[in-house]
Amino acid sequence: ASWANRLFIGASHPYGNSPFLPFSRQYIIGGASSLRGFLPRKLGPGSSQATEIQQSTFPQIGGDYKLELNTELRGTLAGRLKGAIFMDAGNIWMKDSLLYKKAGQLTKEFYKQIAFDGGVGVRVDIDILVIRLDLAVPFYKPWLPEGQRWIFSEMKWGDPDWRKENLVWNFALGYPF
Repeated sequence: ASWANRLFIGASHPYGNSPFLPFSRQYIIGGASSLRGFLPRKLGPGSSQATEIQQSTFPQIGGDYKLELNTELRGTLAGRLKGAIFMDAGNIWMKDSLLYKKAGQLTKEFYKQIAFDGGVGVRVDIDILVIRLDLAVPFYKPWLPEGQRWIFSEMKWGDPDWRKENLVWNFALGYPF
């Protein structure tokens, strides 16, 4: 067994006369190689949640700052079949409140907006390629009202609506980090 970790801290600043970064240069979070319990473009910035209009209009939902921590315990199940248990934490933020109001801006209260997820994964290691399938669940949703962000009491594994909203499958090639 092995224990793999990653810490990513990113900060960016527009140059010239631009008030903010182009969408293609912003940090993104969520998905198969990031916070696996959140779909891309569905988390942040900060405690904001992008509206349907923003998700369809903006090329990506990104931020000027990013904090991400991933930890994964990896082991062999049988032969080429590997397994993993993981936890991810992080979020993105904006330097100003133009696009996402105050909820998306980096403040000294940023730690209250760090999302958490966890899950399990299986990998098939065929030497030149790793085929990966992860199942993750968000544990802390920063866009919910304070005091209701941890969702452990809301978990309803038998409810198909809850599973559809909270179980996130990630299929990818290679390790997440």
